[in-house]
Amino acid sequence: MSRAKNELENEISKKKGWRGMTFFLGVLLVFGMLVHQSRIQQIDVHIPPELSSAVVQKANHIPKPNVYLFTSNILQALNNWTENGEQDFKRNIEAYKHYLTPSFKEQLLKLYENKNKKGELSGRIRGVQEMFGHEYDDSKVNALASNVWRVNVDLKIREWYRGMKVKEVDLAFPIRVVRYDINRQLNPWGMALDGFIKLPQRISSEEPELADNN
Repeated sequence: MSRAKNELENEISKKKGWRGMTFFLGVLLVFGMLVHQSRIQQIDVHIPPELSSAVVQKANHIPKPNVYLFTSNILQALNNWTENGEQDFKRNIEAYKHYLTPSFKEQLLKLYENKNKKGELSGRIRGVQEMFGHEYDDSKVNALASNVWRVNVDLKIREWYRGMKVKEVDLAFPIRVVRYDINRQLNPWGMALDGFIKLPQRISSEEPELADNN
């Protein structure tokens, strides 16, 4: 009887041990799955806008068309003044600050102050669009270093003052763009404008210009 009791106790002890080991392995499995999932969520795949042919895209690689599209969109958003440049320009800088590096934001604020002192903002309405026939091609985006690009965007700028058009000029904007994974909720592109590589250059002008070039 004593021998049978000992064997029963040993069997119960073994089962408890196996249960404990099974529970421990289950915890490890769940933890491993959570870690693996978190790593997968951090992988970005940027799909270029042109998908007429097959695309093989590396994870975390930003293709040139995406860099250009981002730059063109943010430049136009910054420079469109729908009501009054004196308020709109500064409001745009603040609204799109998450797509600008801190140094470029300061550069734009200084540009705002200079233009405001010269009277080039008050009452001005500005419309900006990409020049027809000057859309994206590979030559417009050049890698300067890993995740650093020079992007050339050609824009047509029109300005009105009290309903009268006072400027129409075509300008080439050479912009430095960097990868900027700071806050994906505020900046899902993961890029930022980092400054003018040089001042915007005139391409052509349909009318005599009545203000500065940008």
